[in-house]
Amino acid sequence: MDNNKINLPGRSARGKFHTDKLPRHEIRTHCVSVRLNEEELNILNDKRGEYKKGEWLRMASLNTLPPVLPEINREAWVMLGKLAQELNQLLGHLDKKQADSELTLTELFAVRRQIKTLREHLIPSAFLRDRE
Repeated sequence: MDNNKINLPGRSARGKFHTDKLPRHEIRTHCVSVRLNEEELNILNDKRGEYKKGEWLRMASLNTLPPVLPEINREAWVMLGKLAQELNQLLGHLDKKQADSELTLTELFAVRRQIKTLREHLIPSAFLRDRE
C-alpha cells in the first residue's frame, strides 16, 4: 500500500449517502487486538488526543501521525501583547507629530527602551549573552 494514499479516518466501506464506496482493496477487514496495562493505556490516551484508540495506533504504525504543535507559552504571549500595545501607543504619538519636527530625547529614549524590551522577550537571554 502506498503511504501517500492511506485512507484517513472518516470513510466507510459502505460509503456515505450520495458518495462512492471505497474500492475493495481499501476496505479494512482485518482486526488486531492489543492488551495494555493501566499505565500503557494512560500513555496512549495522552498521545492520541481527539483520535480513537485504534485509529491512532494505525496512524502510528504507518508513520502517518499528524505533527504535534507545542502548547503556547501563555506568559510570553501576554507579555508580547502588552509590548505590542505599548509600541502601538508610542507609534500613535509619533504619527501625530508634525512631519518636520524632530524626535525629542524623551521620545528617542522611549523608542529605544521599547525595542530593547521587545528584543529581550523575543530572543532568549542566553543567546544574547553568547553574542556579546
